[in-house]
Amino acid sequence: MSIPGRYPLRLLTAVLFLSLPAAGAHAFNFDDGSGLSLSGAPVAAPAPSTPTPSAELTGFWEKLKDGTNDSLCRKAALSLEQGVKTPDGIVGLKGGIRRAIKKFPDGNLALLDEIKLDLSLALGTQLAELPNVGTLNIGLSSQLEGKSQVVRPLESKRFCGEAVQWAKFWELKTVIPATAKRITKMKVGEIWKLPLTMSISFNVSAGVTVSQAVTISLSAGTSKQSKPSVSLRRLDADRLRLRLRLDRLWVKSAGLSVSTLEIPLSAFGLENAGTQAAALVVQGVPEIARKYITPELFNKLLLKEINKYLAVKLSFGHSRFSGKKLLLEFILDPNDPEQMANLQKFLQGDFGVVKRFMELGIKLTSFEEEDDALSGMGGIEEVADMTGDELGAESGFAGTDIYNGHSNNIGLQVPVAGKHTVAWGKSYHRYQSLGNEGETIHVNQRSRTYTGSALDIPFKGTIFKHNSQKDVYVLNKENTDGSITRPVLLYQQYEGYIGRGTGAAQTMLEKANGVLRYVGTDGLGTNLDNQLPVNDIVTTSGRYSASLMSFKLLINEKGVQDIIFAPARAIMGAYMNMMRELHADIIDKVMNLFTFDKKGRVDYDAGAVSKALGVSPGQEFAQGCNPMDIVSNLAYTATCLIRDIAGVREAPDWKSQSEALSQVAGGASKSRLKYEDFFKVVVQLTKPANVSASVYVHLDPKKKGENDLTQTYNYFDSRNGSGYDVTLSSVTQMRERFADPAELSD
Repeated sequence: MSIPGRYPLRLLTAVLFLSLPAAGAHAFNFDDGSGLSLSGAPVAAPAPSTPTPSAELTGFWEKLKDGTNDSLCRKAALSLEQGVKTPDGIVGLKGGIRRAIKKFPDGNLALLDEIKLDLSLALGTQLAELPNVGTLNIGLSSQLEGKSQVVRPLESKRFCGEAVQWAKFWELKTVIPATAKRITKMKVGEIWKLPLTMSISFNVSAGVTVSQAVTISLSAGTSKQSKPSVSLRRLDADRLRLRLRLDRLWVKSAGLSVSTLEIPLSAFGLENAGTQAAALVVQGVPEIARKYITPELFNKLLLKEINKYLAVKLSFGHSRFSGKKLLLEFILDPNDPEQMANLQKFLQGDFGVVKRFMELGIKLTSFEEEDDALSGMGGIEEVADMTGDELGAESGFAGTDIYNGHSNNIGLQVPVAGKHTVAWGKSYHRYQSLGNEGETIHVNQRSRTYTGSALDIPFKGTIFKHNSQKDVYVLNKENTDGSITRPVLLYQQYEGYIGRGTGAAQTMLEKANGVLRYVGTDGLGTNLDNQLPVNDIVTTSGRYSASLMSFKLLINEKGVQDIIFAPARAIMGAYMNMMRELHADIIDKVMNLFTFDKKGRVDYDAGAVSKALGVSPGQEFAQGCNPMDIVSNLAYTATCLIRDIAGVREAPDWKSQSEALSQVAGGASKSRLKYEDFFKVVVQLTKPANVSASVYVHLDPKKKGENDLTQTYNYFDSRNGSGYDVTLSSVTQMRERFADPAELSD
């Protein structure tokens, strides 16, 4: 819960974790907290269903688990890299292999085999050096990175149960050679990926050393990337999915960082540690591997770990980006010898389709977001038809994503306390596909992410971690005749914890309940008929290795119209109702005293309010606790919110309206209400029939003998028959397809 506007920061900190209304019955509540609905019947929570984690959720899960402390079996991984450079250091070549057991967010395991090869070129020069101050540098670099990635699902959900399979390093699997015989033997759920990244960048940087202890660095640069990729996924016994991707990305960025200098090993008396460690390790190691196990290698690893643990760093970055993505998808029959033979030729490059696919990216460079719905589709239709003819199959999907936006991030690294990063930004996506005859989907997005870790222990990993991601999407569909649908509003929140107890898991789930309890209440209290059964879900008595939640809430076209055309008094009432979470004792006494002045601002009679609150003139209060200041802030923020929503309504066209709505919902407005706080207000302004929601929960107990819990709960679907997945199926599939694949997805 955040309090925008002029409210004192100290009181905000004091009440940050309060998420429930004041205890006890009152006139505003639909219920008395006993778990009964209006009719007195017990509240029945929606029955959980068997979930299927999305590619986006899988990506969030992978970031949550990255670098954390796990048991020996869970950390089963082998990573070997070796690189060489020319004597001048300009050209570098590096290759490596990696094998690891990875866990999906639903508890299932997969074996990952990766082989990569990187070729880099770096040119740089120092423009100036100021004695005892710093340097000014410019650089030009390019890189070519290729990978072979194979993801194979495992039968067991026990890491140690699959350790034997992981240890069979002689069975390391690669995509190449991609023969028809090998493709046919792919298991259901198995994924093969061949991603390629080509990039070139130019940067300018300057560094200043202060008191021989701290370095201040400034940098700015621009880069271009081209990322073609081919992937195969065995969907079932009779279906094999082929995806071709191409992403052309342009980025301009600038950054500032302040960090402590690297501490040499000699400061700890460890300058000989590398020699001693290397001498111990080479015992029993084959002669061919000994040349790679050097004292220099160990010193480098040790120095990196120690300084990672001891370094203090503060950073800020800003970037602007734009890009164009192309995607082709084919569903093939792995039991069809002719199709598999054609696929083998395609993957081996006999058809030159990949070349044509990249040429298409050049053709679409002039395709801009302002073009009409059918522009730019001729080229991709040509390549889709050509590829389909060669494969002997029709294209299952062919489309484009034209996007742009900007992002900001602030990072803080402190010894022991760990790393903390906050990032926020906006983006616009224009999706278009052949399947809908050129129908276009416009998406305005606002995002905010947080990554926090604590107790980062060298060579062991992060003990505690919390990741959060919040997104607002405003969606419009453009038909081929140029007509535009009214906006749909989607809120999506991911929360994940590592190494935390039942309290963190309950808090995570209550974040979803905090919005759900306000749906359709029309500014009058809360409704507990649709709530996650938190006490039934969180049953363990100890800590969780990991806990994860995905919360999605959709407001359809009619619901959005209800919101933006809501009367000022209704908006004020919904806002005050939400703020009862913090100030029920004040709002209940003065709610009937709020009025509107001639300029439409929320107003009140100060004397009447003072009398109702029992506050005398000149009475002293602790900072941030003066009831009159609280009332003033409530009136101010309510006025701002009313004007924010009016601004959306008065936007001159659909595009401006959608952009304004995403801006208000993301907190970039006068009221500064954002994400869940904004939705707590607006879901009160429409009927439950215009809302649908879905909550995905995964809990991984740390205590032995307790099973993982993975469930999905759907809300309001039975009332309108058009839940989240039904209403947004095409949009969801489009976003999932074009999103950068997670390590365990295609």
